[in-house]
Amino acid sequence: MKNPLDLSGKRVLLFGGSMALDKGIAVVIEEQGATLMKMEEHDVAALEPKIKEMVRSGGSFDGVVFSIVHSDFRPLQFVKPDNVNQIMTDNFSLFIELMRVLKKSKGLKKGASVVAMSSISSVRAMKTKTAFCASKAALDAAVRCMAIELADQGIRVNTIQKGGTEADLTKANIQDMLAVRSESADAENMQPLGLSTAEEVANVVVFLLSDAVKTITGTTIVIDGGYLA
Repeated sequence: MKNPLDLSGKRVLLFGGSMALDKGIAVVIEEQGATLMKMEEHDVAALEPKIKEMVRSGGSFDGVVFSIVHSDFRPLQFVKPDNVNQIMTDNFSLFIELMRVLKKSKGLKKGASVVAMSSISSVRAMKTKTAFCASKAALDAAVRCMAIELADQGIRVNTIQKGGTEADLTKANIQDMLAVRSESADAENMQPLGLSTAEEVANVVVFLLSDAVKTITGTTIVIDGGYLA
């Protein structure tokens, strides 16, 4: 009996790929047999020619994973327009541009699956994270609209709202949290089942990319160790 999560024969684009979580996602996708193309370009202007060349040389994609999660800890008095624009560009605008170019260049096959990495911050208010929370809320809203617009081609578009993961607890990230927040930076204490692993998040990504599901679209899957419960 074929593994329903088998991605053999599928061509998947991973947009991001530079953080520990992204690398964990890449490993699991490749373990399931997909041909994985990685793109770490964060320049909006340069995105279109790069995507068009990838489609021209290798064909359309069966799956796309937008894995950028640019978090930011900044008290309100320091949330300036340049900062907001950068956070919105990384977490939201790049995804819109990626999808626009893929649509324009016929870069998504019929029945393709798109997975965008969101955050529980999109639905849970958090101190010092105004711009980040807003950017991921915008991403979730856009995905719902895209799911309807692309449904006639059988293309599914979903997000994953992740909580704290082991991959997030880098020294730099913890220092950023401690610098601006009075509460503990130990996210595990807020998640009854503890921190998620990169492999767990990757398994959810693979589930959404696979042929195991055909009618999940325009929604989000939460993986947060029970934080939102």
